[in-house]
Amino acid sequence: MKILDKIFNKKDNESEFEKSFSDLKRMGDIVPSAKRTYELLKDLNFETSELDSEKLLTEFNKIQYASNTNSFFYFYFPIVSYILYYKPYFEKDILKYLIGPNFANGTTEKKEMMQMILGAMNFKLKDNIYYLTKESRDWVINELPKLERQVDREIQICWKELNE
Repeated sequence: MKILDKIFNKKDNESEFEKSFSDLKRMGDIVPSAKRTYELLKDLNFETSELDSEKLLTEFNKIQYASNTNSFFYFYFPIVSYILYYKPYFEKDILKYLIGPNFANGTTEKKEMMQMILGAMNFKLKDNIYYLTKESRDWVINELPKLERQVDREIQICWKELNE
């Protein structure tokens, strides 16, 4: 019975959320858009209004996380996958946060890119079971494989930008 209580207890779900987005929350102490992103993410679900979803996207895009490509990817991965779980139509706006840094590290084929993202999830979860929420894990396992065309589009954008 305790197991079922944990599954359905909102407090435990919030705890998982807080653990998964602790870096974003800490960043929010310094970067106002990170704080607003964190607050908006807490309320994100399938019923979140278009207006609130757009606010989230706007604040998310303002964060401007500056770091090397690996840290950039690992910072954005939990956020992007969580947003896309609930709002898949944002993929054109935010999938680049997962594709761009890996392209910069030499991953240039769509199948390889998708395998790399899945591998990154497994790697990080071995170190920290709260790195991704259950929603993010579900998105990587069940939805990302359906996005071959979109991943390829983002890779082509990266090639275009590289050649300019």
